[in-house]
Amino acid sequence: MTTYEYRPNRPAGGPSGPQQGKGPPPPPPTPAAIVVTQKNPAALSGAHSVTNPAVIPHQVSSPPSSFRFQPVSPSADIHEFLFEVKKGSSVFWVGAAVPKGVSDFTRAQVYFHPTVVQNGTVHAADGDYREFKGGWSGSLQRYVAMQGGQFAAAGKRYPMIFPFTTMAALQGGGHNMFTDRPVVTLNGIMDAIRDRTPGATGLPNLTKIGVASFSSGIMSMRRFINDMKSSGLIREVIDFDSPFITIEAKALTPSPGAVSKCYTQHQLAHPPMGWVQVSSDNFKDITAFRSSGLHAQIGWTMYHQAMVTSVI
Repeated sequence: MTTYEYRPNRPAGGPSGPQQGKGPPPPPPTPAAIVVTQKNPAALSGAHSVTNPAVIPHQVSSPPSSFRFQPVSPSADIHEFLFEVKKGSSVFWVGAAVPKGVSDFTRAQVYFHPTVVQNGTVHAADGDYREFKGGWSGSLQRYVAMQGGQFAAAGKRYPMIFPFTTMAALQGGGHNMFTDRPVVTLNGIMDAIRDRTPGATGLPNLTKIGVASFSSGIMSMRRFINDMKSSGLIREVIDFDSPFITIEAKALTPSPGAVSKCYTQHQLAHPPMGWVQVSSDNFKDITAFRSSGLHAQIGWTMYHQAMVTSVI
């Protein structure tokens, strides 16, 4: 178990110290300690090989309809962690994919999965979240290996973090792990990762992060960007096909000081820099996830190339 505690400096008085004839104001309440506990079995937390379908060559601008992606199956050795994060009585869950041999804990990628309820279908129930059972350990936890393997195979040598997000968390407040002390929470998770990574040294101190989301995960990502805005840590924002969703904006997702990119099937007459339009013609030679449609192929096979060209 790793316990990461936050204790603010307590002023002796008001803005200019204790007032004449009055005692100092009471100190602010001490925030609850952040307790991070690793729950995965050794078979996953130890370094092991994962292989995932991906597509090449890497595209940084929209290819013509005659362009064809080629299938690849990159492999990488990663550690898969599952962290229970407690803040007082609140419980949150975070996955992590850590490439074997990582020594850099100043950078991280944060990835947001699609919403767990879609068109009335419940992929993971909020009621199962506290114990991380049902769809959370089934269909949602698979994203750690699926995207984390592509991340590591792209040559990245720093951690990737997967916040598991309930429907209630989309409303913010106490249901969202990043509403309260987001940077401290991230550094606490990085601290737990470092403690479990063989040969790792040095205290974690994030200096920059990238964020990405697939499909309706954009809603969680936008809230995270807002919670992190004052930190200035976000340097990259990547959206995988949220414009495919009818209610979502057909534009890049901004964050101050960050490079934004969108891989999408949605066509714009005048796409901005960073808007990478792809079509079913481009995926004609790709059989992986074909039965799930182009939306799934974009979200599940293009993360590798996004990381090859990442600025983080």
